Amino acid sequence: MRHCLRAIAALALLLWPLAAQAAPSVYTAIVDAGSGGTRLYLYKVTPGPYPASELLLQSVVADVPGTPYEEDDGIDNYACLPGADPAIQAFYAAANVNPFVMAPLWEAMKGKLATLNPPVAPADVVVKVFATAGMRTAAEVCGQPAVDNLYSVIRAGMTGAGLTNAGNEVRTIDGGAEEGLWSFVNANDEYVNAFGRPAAPRLGKAPVGILEVGGSSVQIVYPIAQAGADPYALHIRINNRALTVHAQSWLHLGQDDVRKALRKNRGIGGGLMAYKCWARGFDKANDAGDVGYPALSANGAFDGANPACVNFMVSHIRAYMPTPPDLSAVTARFVGLGGMKFTLDGFGRLAGPLTGAQGFGAAVDAQCSKDAASWPEINTSANAQRACPNGVYLSTLLTNAQYGVFRQNPLLFDRALVARDVGGKSLSWIAGYLLLTYAQ
Repeated sequence: MRHCLRAIAALALLLWPLAAQAAPSVYTAIVDAGSGGTRLYLYKVTPGPYPASELLLQSVVADVPGTPYEEDDGIDNYACLPGADPAIQAFYAAANVNPFVMAPLWEAMKGKLATLNPPVAPADVVVKVFATAGMRTAAEVCGQPAVDNLYSVIRAGMTGAGLTNAGNEVRTIDGGAEEGLWSFVNANDEYVNAFGRPAAPRLGKAPVGILEVGGSSVQIVYPIAQAGADPYALHIRINNRALTVHAQSWLHLGQDDVRKALRKNRGIGGGLMAYKCWARGFDKANDAGDVGYPALSANGAFDGANPACVNFMVSHIRAYMPTPPDLSAVTARFVGLGGMKFTLDGFGRLAGPLTGAQGFGAAVDAQCSKDAASWPEINTSANAQRACPNGVYLSTLLTNAQYGVFRQNPLLFDRALVARDVGGKSLSWIAGYLLLTYAQ
């Protein structure tokens, strides 16, 4: 017995320096500043080979009820609103971003910090305001000086609220090397446990690639054997698991951006042609619209035999993704992330197949060619109304013979991930950021 006690004591002495050197917990707030709204997430993170993150607060979207762009009220609106009514432009002046959007988030966070035991000072929280595709677009439309000015205003508001940590940031994140990469990390952590999460089941699956289709942008990230001459190669290491990946992003290929561009497009003869992509017989009077873009000029007239709708989608993809990804040598299976899951699910094809008589494209043609009277929710649900234009676009993006992401091998696509695929959790680039940033 004495020998056992000595052995335990000796082991404890060996492990004590490691425990004593364990990194202290960090309080960090991530603000997801997307084009459709702004949310704050407060975490307590314990760095380590596989860092542990505890979500302390998830704010509701920061929004001002009754604002002109209530359904699309990201901070990008406060950079500029070209062509808008002067009164609306004044409402969205850069100076208003703090009282209207950011200040409620800071107050909610400080209220939570005060309840912790012991309380945490706002200056001890690392705050990252990370803007996504909406602000990347704002840099194009408004100019970088307008974006920089907006960020300066937000930083000043943070300082005034007592958020003075030296690690604080307010910036636009890179679509591929950051947003896409973080989404890849999160999906592989939750879906296949690629990084050896402690106490999680070892699923024995290989890492998967991701195709993330958001509202404004598209990201693709997938594992590769070695970087070679790949200009989009990145190296990551978490919990002694190392991966080399290809990470790329395209702006204006998100479903919302494409649909908005479609509403402005004038087909042969110069007339607005978006109605040709809406479900057959849909009453234009019920069009929920896209704020700031033309309403349908005629009732829905989808016709799978008419190439007008697909031709627009191909031209849009060609404009923003002139060189589609080459997956001919890729063996990893892919999962879909972002808004594409809602579009695939709307046509009963979360897990494919993408092509063939029972494929996603065929399902879009069949459903959208039916009379809208057989789709009653289409008159009251904006999401149902958008299913057909979104479906035609996504089918084109995935399988078009020249520009489709999976044109070389549609079988690479496994499924779009939903909550039940990852234990009921919500997938998020934020979780991937925390895992990658605090891994030691």
